[in-house]
Amino acid sequence: MTPTIIILDDESSVAFTVAHAIAALGWNPVVCPLSLTDATRLNELAPTHIVLVTGQAPAVSQPVIDMLVAARLGRTPLLGIGQGGLSLGVALGLSVPPERPVSPGLVEVCHDGCLAFGNLKYRFRAWVPRLPRLGSENLPEALEMTAATPTGTLLGFRHRTHPCEGVLFHPESSGTPDGLQWFANAFGVRS
Repeated sequence: MTPTIIILDDESSVAFTVAHAIAALGWNPVVCPLSLTDATRLNELAPTHIVLVTGQAPAVSQPVIDMLVAARLGRTPLLGIGQGGLSLGVALGLSVPPERPVSPGLVEVCHDGCLAFGNLKYRFRAWVPRLPRLGSENLPEALEMTAATPTGTLLGFRHRTHPCEGVLFHPESSGTPDGLQWFANAFGVRS
């Protein structure tokens, strides 16, 4: 069965970069604007995976994201990328402080070696957007940390009981050389 990968975005250019990265792995993702997507539309599209990409987080469209995550959690694997990962986390109860002290740029990612990180080096470089300084204490009980900087800043999480994962870095970026493998792992195809 060919995956039906839907990329939901708030009309940021990042969604198209993510779509190109996923297409490079042989899949045909469909980019849908959040403003035109609701639970009925998602049911019509019958996605096998939903990827959330936003230009900022919490997104201006966070109420729509909250509704879509509530409607699809446990029904469709959910992935959040960059600021979309942060928006996914917020929809699931992640607490975000008002300040945003981590500047965009390259960071070192250390991970737990499970699922999407399964066959990646324990430490790899990744590009991150402007982020709040978050740690495991910001995660609700339903989420667990999967990746962090060497100093403990949150860079990835997954839901404990549902197929739902968010990363606060950009796998599609040229600054994340292992990003395509992360995507392949996330969609269940290990090369």
